Amino acid sequence: MKKRKVLISMIFLLILILFAGLLSACKGKVKMPFVKKSLNVVGFYVDTEGYDNSYNSLVRYSKHMDVLSPLWMTVQGDGTVKDSTNLEALKFARENGLKVIPLVNVVESKDAVLLNLKIRGETIDQLIQLLKKYKFDGYNIDFEFIPHGEKNYVKDKDNLTEFISVLRDKMKKEGKLLDISVIPHYQVSPEVSGIYDYHKLAPLVDHVTLMTYDRHNASSPPGPVSPAEWVEYNIKDALSEGFKPEQICLGVATYGYNWPANESGGFSLPTKEILENAKIKGINIKWSDKYQEPYYTYFDKTYSMEREVWFENATTMSEKIDIAKKYKLYGICIWRIGFETPEFWDVIIKKIGS
Repeated sequence: MKKRKVLISMIFLLILILFAGLLSACKGKVKMPFVKKSLNVVGFYVDTEGYDNSYNSLVRYSKHMDVLSPLWMTVQGDGTVKDSTNLEALKFARENGLKVIPLVNVVESKDAVLLNLKIRGETIDQLIQLLKKYKFDGYNIDFEFIPHGEKNYVKDKDNLTEFISVLRDKMKKEGKLLDISVIPHYQVSPEVSGIYDYHKLAPLVDHVTLMTYDRHNASSPPGPVSPAEWVEYNIKDALSEGFKPEQICLGVATYGYNWPANESGGFSLPTKEILENAKIKGINIKWSDKYQEPYYTYFDKTYSMEREVWFENATTMSEKIDIAKKYKLYGICIWRIGFETPEFWDVIIKKIGS
């Protein structure tokens, strides 16, 4: 009898120990609170050599993203699709729960893919074949036709809409998403943005990336890259022209431009390089209350000239997230990962969650 009591006591003690261990393990798992995400985060991805490669950011910050949108598909002038899929990045994204929706761009503004029905059909067939091959979650069509010389692409507006309509039917048969990237209409030359018929495109796509950056760019005089007021006006414009809030992904930049002072002819640089250059040169970074964007000027001793730099940073990212929340948008689309500093992600984690 005594032996039986001792055995029962030992079993009871063992159960207590096991229960205590489980309770302790559970407590350890809930130390980090779950934060419900307020916006989706899309990371645009580009394979390059060097410090600004997107892969490093993908590995480091994948848990803060929902969608990876890599630039892997390029439509050539004859309609063939150049496939640059990075299998390592694709595998990593999948293993970490990201949707993979590649960007599809077009080489050197070649519009035969819109004008020639045979080329259009062959291009769409190739895209569907690649979609099946890699089991992508969809595509984001990023066709940008920049006018040059006497060439103007506004006349292609209906042809672009028709391309999206035909592609949509094929994509939906596969149960996949179809997104599009568009250049903003407000305070942008119709020659650049007029090819996008928002009213007709809105019913055809799942999401639209509103590329609210490059208000000032390499070909313009110096100025803010993505001024907050301009961004907000373009959101209102997109909403008034047919896009729903839950369709719009707000394009946010992680770069800036360096110009000769008061002149065009600038060049783009990642924000992390712009900040590093300022630190090395001991340059004082200023803030524009009017445009809600940082900038600085300095004297370039190599070429004996004043230069002016405007760029996006973590503070402007915070502002853009607030704007996206204000209008209850789908999310933010980051162009691009690899250009940013860790502070960008600190803001995303704080304001959006993981």
